[in-house]
Order: sequence, then structure tokens, then C-alpha cells
Amino acid sequence: MPRPALRARLAAFTAAALTASVLTAIPPSPALAASTFAANDYCLGQCTDILPPGQNGNATLVAILAHQTLGTRPAHSSDQLDEYANLVYNYAGLTDEQIAHFYNDASFGVPAAQVESTVSPRADVTIVRDKATGVPHITGTTRAGTMFGAGYAGAQDRLWVMDLLRHVGRGTVTSFAGGAPGNRELEQSVWANSPYTEADLQAQVDALRTKGTRGQQLYTDVVDYIAGINAYIDKSIADDNYPGEYVLAGAGKPTHFTMTDLIATAGVIGGLFGGGGGSEIQSALVRVAARAKYGATEGDRVWQAFRSQNDPETVLTLHDGQSFPYGATPPGATSAVLP
Repeated sequence: MPRPALRARLAAFTAAALTASVLTAIPPSPALAASTFAANDYCLGQCTDILPPGQNGNATLVAILAHQTLGTRPAHSSDQLDEYANLVYNYAGLTDEQIAHFYNDASFGVPAAQVESTVSPRADVTIVRDKATGVPHITGTTRAGTMFGAGYAGAQDRLWVMDLLRHVGRGTVTSFAGGAPGNRELEQSVWANSPYTEADLQAQVDALRTKGTRGQQLYTDVVDYIAGINAYIDKSIADDNYPGEYVLAGAGKPTHFTMTDLIATAGVIGGLFGGGGGSEIQSALVRVAARAKYGATEGDRVWQAFRSQNDPETVLTLHDGQSFPYGATPPGATSAVLP
């Protein structure tokens, strides 16, 4: 069976990762006000979110084959898509009262009548999912348990994609999931951006322990998070319900994650999302050429029409006079340095 290219899957993952959560300081809409919030939910009915690909990114082999033959989908794999798609036609003039029609209530805690499932992968953590979207609400009686639960729930929803990303970060995705041209192009582009050896990855992990109290806490958090991922992997193998892509791609069964896997994955995310901006040299050359052709005043006007700068018509996430001075001249500057 041909092994599918991964770019579309990674696009779906990155779309999920980049999906903006609306955090508003407004009175709760009527739909949200009807909810009962947990005592430690500081959103107070004012937090909403949307995840177009759906919360559930996991499908067993049976579920994948059922989709191919019958068109069915696993629960919560696409149930937020229509809601989000409708926003395209209604975002202009969106009012506070309409938010609940296009986004989901992101309050912490699930009312008893809305609980779909409850699991406790270990004694100090409970994962409750709601019926509407399958979103996990993780409650730990210890910090370690909470981190463990986050890893466990994350693997429940995205184990295959998580596995892909750790292989992409090491430049080994073709040997893991097939040598389609798109796979080779993807891993080569990522490897060119962050060509870490295993020693490099381990050095970054070890460095956490030298960064004081907060660094040691982060190290401990990651250890607990990885333990949660691996606990789910063990259970999925024991229950024989791990993602079906492992079978279809000939990748065997999922194997345990390590701390260096998270560093490799971070390299992928940094390469995909941190590659914007730049082009300062090209921009400077355009300005020089424009000035040479049109003179300083008109040349700068032409250059300004092409350079990146704030859009005065965009919808801002900063309010009350706050701003992010992208491209602005630093205070006190008397001149601009060109490359």
C-alpha cells in the first residue's frame, strides 16, 4: 500500500496549533452564562475557543477503513469545522452575543450532564471530556499528576502526529512513514533549518538543570509529561487501539517518547512558525533602487508601499491604548542604519 505524504497531515496539525483562542474581557454571552463554572475557573464564562480539525486526531485502523469505505469519521474529528467555517461569512460586525454561535465555551470544568468520559490514568489526576467537543479537562491533585495527565490526554488525541513530528525533527520521517517526494522535501527543509545531532538534543535537555529553580521545575514537568505520553502508549498497545496509521505506513507499533523527542519536535515547530519576517537586505536594496530611480522623497513613498508594516484596518488583540510598534523607529533614534 502506498505510504501517504505527510505535508497535509502536518498542515492540519499546524492549523490546530495556530488556531486562535478568543480571550475576551466582556460580559458572558447568554449561552455561556447558562453554564456552571468550576470554582477555580478564572475565565468566568469569558473564554472561548475553536479547533477546526476537531479535538480528536486519533483513528484506529478500523476507523480509518470505515472512513474509506463508508465515509464515517471518528467522534470529535471534525465536529467544530462547520462552526468555524460559518465564521468566514459572519466575522464582520461580530457582537459579544454572537461569539457563542461561532466558538466553544472554554470554561474549565464540565457540568455533570455534559460529561462524555472520565478517566484517571493514575491516582493524582482525572481527565474529564465533554460531550460537545471531546475537549479534555485535566485536574491534578499534584503538579506532577497534572503534567502527567496533559501528556496522557495529548497522546490520546494526537499520538500519530506527535510521532511524525519527532521523526521530522530528526530527518528520519521517510524511514518511519514512507519516502514520498513530499516527505523527503519536508524532512530535508526542516533538517536544513535545525540539524541537531542526538548529542545536541541531549545537551539542551541537560542545560535545563543548570537554569536555576525554574529550569529544574521545567525539567521535572517534562519528565512527568513524557511519563503520561508513554503510559498512554502502553495502554493503547495493550488494548490494540493505537492509531491505524502505524499499520498503514508499516511503522510498527508506537514506541516510548524521550525528553529529546520534545526538543526535536520544538525544532520542527520553530522552523515552521519562526521562519517569517526577515528580508531586511532585500528591503534595503528595494529602497536604494527606488531612491535612485525616483528620488529620495518619491522613492521612499514607493518603498513604503511594499514594505511590511502595521495594517491600520486590522482587528487588534491589544486594547486600551496598548500597541506593538512593529517597524517603528526606536525612541531617541536620530538615524536609520541600512545594511
